[in-house]
Amino acid sequence: MRSLLRSIAIALWVLTFAGVQNASAQIIDTVEFTTSFAFTVGNTTLPAGSYSIRPDDDDPRILELRGNNASALFQVDLVEAPKMADKTEVVFSRHGNSYVLKNIWVGGSNSGVETTPVEAERHAARGSGAKSEHRLDAKKKSGNASGQ
Repeated sequence: MRSLLRSIAIALWVLTFAGVQNASAQIIDTVEFTTSFAFTVGNTTLPAGSYSIRPDDDDPRILELRGNNASALFQVDLVEAPKMADKTEVVFSRHGNSYVLKNIWVGGSNSGVETTPVEAERHAARGSGAKSEHRLDAKKKSGNASGQ
């Protein structure tokens, strides 16, 4: 009986710890950045400009991107980096002259998000030459500004 209780307690501890790890990997603060180029996220192409990204109120795997004249919702997967990020940044995959938002890393954390690939990204990758990566510094704005 004692070993059964111990097994149950260990299983509950593991499940609790896994839930805490998963929750800590979510983007909870607003991330702001500015691009000098148009880019695609999800199935939406957005013009160059200043943007903010924040989690959707209902699902932390859905992020909302807002700019002065454009906005988009897109889905992300939680990912972990091999080391802690030194700074907050957004990462774009570059396919020829096309840019696709790929990752968001928050400084001081080894977790971030990766955009879920959609047909627009696969099309950009097929229709161009070499793929490269372009990183932009971003700012983390503490606290989830859901009223913005």
